[in-house]
Amino acid sequence: MGLTSDAFPNLKKLAPAERVQKITHCGDTYRITTADGKTRASWEHTLRFKTDASADGPEKGAPALMGVGMMGDRADVIFASPNKISESSRNQ
Repeated sequence: MGLTSDAFPNLKKLAPAERVQKITHCGDTYRITTADGKTRASWEHTLRFKTDASADGPEKGAPALMGVGMMGDRADVIFASPNKISESSRNQ
């Protein structure tokens, strides 16, 4: 079974709460600051980094934050390309 274009949201049209501005890492925790100015803490094992280079993928330099899981306890940060992952994360 193949994926259709409806399988994933358009990551170019994000609300400020879904657009990542900064990611920092300290100990076992990532802190993700979004364009609405809020910071969310996520443990390493509950946060996944992914890429989407399709036409509906996020803009370069504006990764998407998408909540996943039935309890809202996990999240994906989706980048435009693999090299953008290391550029966005900083250790504190």
